[in-house]
Amino acid sequence: MVIVGKKEVSLTITECSILACLIARRGETVKREEIILEVWGDTFEGKPTTVNTHIQRLRRKLGKAAKAVQTVRGIGYRWKRA
Repeated sequence: MVIVGKKEVSLTITECSILACLIARRGETVKREEIILEVWGDTFEGKPTTVNTHIQRLRRKLGKAAKAVQTVRGIGYRWKRA
């Protein structure tokens, strides 16, 4: 369950897995390929840009808290330290 402010946010399993991956490595840049391995495993057959789409949806759902998901251009994403 994810709570932003006082409101519960409904996430898909994939969005929740991506969020957990970023938070677990708070402050570190996580490459798209690393996110793919952690979320989908080594059988993933899509494009790395799939991560971008899921991050975009995740940010939309997180509202103001989305500022914590930072893009590291050309590399991946990072959860900003509080």
